[in-house]
Amino acid sequence: MKLSGTKADAFLRKPDLKVRAILLFGPDGGLIRERAKSLINHFADENDPFGVTELTGDMLRKDGAALADASNAMSLMGSAAAVGVRDAGDSIVQVVEDWLSAGGGVHPVVFEAGELAPRSKLRSCFEKRADAAAIGCYPDEGRDLAGVVREHMAANGVALDRDALPVLLSRLGTDRLAVRQELDKLVMYAGGPGSNATVSAADIEASIGDVKSASLDDIAFAVGGGNQNALGMAMDRAFSEGVTAIGVIRAVQRHLDRLHQAKTLAQSEGNLQGAIRKLRPPVFFKVAGAFEAQARAWGAQDLARAFSMLLETERTCKSGLDIERAVCERALLQLTQAARRFSA
Repeated sequence: MKLSGTKADAFLRKPDLKVRAILLFGPDGGLIRERAKSLINHFADENDPFGVTELTGDMLRKDGAALADASNAMSLMGSAAAVGVRDAGDSIVQVVEDWLSAGGGVHPVVFEAGELAPRSKLRSCFEKRADAAAIGCYPDEGRDLAGVVREHMAANGVALDRDALPVLLSRLGTDRLAVRQELDKLVMYAGGPGSNATVSAADIEASIGDVKSASLDDIAFAVGGGNQNALGMAMDRAFSEGVTAIGVIRAVQRHLDRLHQAKTLAQSEGNLQGAIRKLRPPVFFKVAGAFEAQARAWGAQDLARAFSMLLETERTCKSGLDIERAVCERALLQLTQAARRFSA
């Protein structure tokens, strides 16, 4: 069955025991993980360290019988148990269909997937059956995000004054896990759980940075420094927070422009470090060393070519075709690989 909105919320609070398999999918990886953990904790005995069996989609592709084995295995302590399957995708649909058609297992199974198209075979398998459920997990926005904030703060005994909520919402992204982490940080700043403190807008500005801006800065520094692994992680985080491809491209443009400004100032200053200190807004002290290294590595012609590539990439992203992210990622990967050569 397909569950969404209030029906999904009701199911997640009190799962129907007739449903033996639950598929969580969508773009919000943090929300998927949070819901999966909640469901598994509901099904399994939290006092039994062997009550949860973890599998992956790759494991089921290699050994389809592993699903039946895990879902029918007796817990070593004889208590309630559950199975979790990470990284599920269409490649395991036959394994899942065969398992469900054979009656499923003694223990419920929670499947975690990423984004699945409406025509996804795995998604369709769960949506069309009465003994399975598919629940989409999408980023919190607007009133939904405000509700998450209020619920989390109330559960920790911390209140928000009238002006605090709008400021807080403007600084949070949309990935549920990242939001929870930032809220936990705010709770600790206010005195910890149960402090009965009231948080002001000034408290939020002092304790929480702009999550989206931080992700964009991470992307820009990864590109400038030739760090391909950091780029991939920062891109995933930024897009999960609702940042657009155009926003990413312009953040990298701004960073490269500041590198260019520093190099130009250095010609008159005679000193790159002194030139960097004159930049406005100032370079954050924690990344000043990385910024200086990048300014030394990138040549003026390299920066000019990078600007041209980014302008062309932005034009392509505005073409109306649904390829913005792919085009953006390809261009930034090329620049990152070039920066790696400059820094070698």
